[in-house]
Amino acid sequence: MIRNSIRYIVVLATISVLGILLLQFLFLKKAIDINEKKFQEDITTSLYNVARDLIEYNNKVYGQKTKINEMCLVEQISSNYFVVNVNHVIDPELLEYHLVSNFRKNHIKLDFEYAIYDCETDKMANGKLIRAESIFNVSQSNGADSLDECSQEEIVFNELHNGGRKVAKMKKCELPKCQKYMYYFGVNFPSRSVFFHSRLKPWYFVTSLLLIVLLFFGYSLYTIIKQRRLSEVQKNFINNLTHEFKTPIASISLAAKVLSEPKIIEQPGRLADYARIILEQNKRLSSQVEKVLQMASIEKKRLQLKIDPVELNSFIEKTIGEFKSSQNGNLCNIQFHSGISNAGINADTLHFSNLIFNILDNAVKYCEDSPEIHVRLAGEAKSYTISFADNGIGIPREFRKKIFARFYRIPTGDVHNVKGFGLGLDYVKKIADRHGWKIRIEDNSPKGTIFIVKIPKK
Repeated sequence: MIRNSIRYIVVLATISVLGILLLQFLFLKKAIDINEKKFQEDITTSLYNVARDLIEYNNKVYGQKTKINEMCLVEQISSNYFVVNVNHVIDPELLEYHLVSNFRKNHIKLDFEYAIYDCETDKMANGKLIRAESIFNVSQSNGADSLDECSQEEIVFNELHNGGRKVAKMKKCELPKCQKYMYYFGVNFPSRSVFFHSRLKPWYFVTSLLLIVLLFFGYSLYTIIKQRRLSEVQKNFINNLTHEFKTPIASISLAAKVLSEPKIIEQPGRLADYARIILEQNKRLSSQVEKVLQMASIEKKRLQLKIDPVELNSFIEKTIGEFKSSQNGNLCNIQFHSGISNAGINADTLHFSNLIFNILDNAVKYCEDSPEIHVRLAGEAKSYTISFADNGIGIPREFRKKIFARFYRIPTGDVHNVKGFGLGLDYVKKIADRHGWKIRIEDNSPKGTIFIVKIPKK
């Protein structure tokens, strides 16, 4: 029930987090769309006003009566580039003056470059780049709002009618042309993206905070799940530990109760049997306690290896012989096959023999039939491989990455038909890693498992 509750909480929390994240990105997209629309409106309005001012000036100077709404057309060619149709001659200095004035008026603090289409050369000419800083840092003495000095329109008008008009040197510009119009100018905003994203900084900041919160939430969720799994593993370990200790303690208790009877002295054979039971169960308890203490010692401090030269053929044969003399070793048939000779490595002999013992012991414990184990030694170009093939119950693929974890045992419910704490393969993995060896698991068709240890040549 508790496990299902936690699972439901995790699912609901994940859905909530994804929903919040989705809403935030929708709000961000909406803000981007609004700012994009506002930017286009501000630029279009400013350029329309520039075109209107130029047309009004041309009507005044040349005596024309051009209707502004008919001739003034602002067209957006790309996200950065706009063209404005004026349908009359355009003075570069006057154009710059009106562009700066209208951009300042609409608070468009953005670098821009402009150019005027030249009919004679069929080029965009009189190009110039205006920095945003210069738009908003114009002194009052140079501004058009000063009452004591002439405006830019008045200066150009006087130069034109006094015969002293300055002819600007035509400069080529890389701005693209527009085939629709004859008299027009183009305005490009090279730093538009920077300006555009600067308006969205508050949204970016809020989104970043939300992502950080979600990361912390995800980490907390991961920690909770990890602690829950660790709690389950520890619970299973305690259950296994209780089960492993319960049987020998009960046997010792029963034997001690029998030995406490006065008449047991009259039956020396029975007395010897119960004494032997106590001794065997005591050894079993000591062995289990030693495993726990050994793993605790390895976890507490870095494992120190005593490296010695080892010849694999003789060492494996010797270790197999010692295992056959053990309680589980008497129950199995172990065959050793070697295709090489004089296979020398450097290893800690004590821990290496324990590694082999643990693998062989698991092969015997997890076998429902008569255990058959084939140990093979083979050589490769840069390494040796030792394989342990058994005919046991096998290891499902989904558990193969977990079985090397401490205290982990393949789930069997409340059935404890195989004794152990889940420490053996954890010890095997640590010893292999400490030596710099590799260990992996494969299927042994049609039944069983193959443990393969890969040892680099010295």
